[in-house]
Amino acid sequence: MRLLTSLVLPAALLLGACGASETTAAPVAETETAAEPAAEEAAIAVEVRDAFIVQPPEGRDVTGGGLYASVSGGALTLIGATTPAASNVELHTMSMENDMMQMRKVESFPVTAETPLVLERGGNHLMFFGLGPIEVGSQVDLSLTFTDESGTEIKVDTKAEVVPPAG
Repeated sequence: MRLLTSLVLPAALLLGACGASETTAAPVAETETAAEPAAEEAAIAVEVRDAFIVQPPEGRDVTGGGLYASVSGGALTLIGATTPAASNVELHTMSMENDMMQMRKVESFPVTAETPLVLERGGNHLMFFGLGPIEVGSQVDLSLTFTDESGTEIKVDTKAEVVPPAG
């Protein structure tokens, strides 16, 4: 079963003030206390599910992957991803131009309540470079970095299932 990850910003702010791990959603300003987060802070919930990495062909260390992300309580932007299984992860678009498929690196993908983020084969996706050996059916740690409208970074950790290449 794939891991369902949720993150609520105010709760993470409280954990951050109490010395939680680096998966804390946002830094806590010195003027805020754990008991009284800023009144203007809106609760932004992030749900990430169905994350996957395609097992690369034998002898290759580059592959694609995807996920589904939705938010409530505000808009976010996915700005990056990391995994200990690869040396680099990029965000990519896929489009058809003059009957040729074009893949391009992009800096971000928006996520809103009205428009969830869907990264998939044959469309917008994650690209993994320098990938070590991974087995179909195994789970790989995946850390996603989002920003809110104020530029505050929100980290979401999940697991990505290794899936077979398309047949």
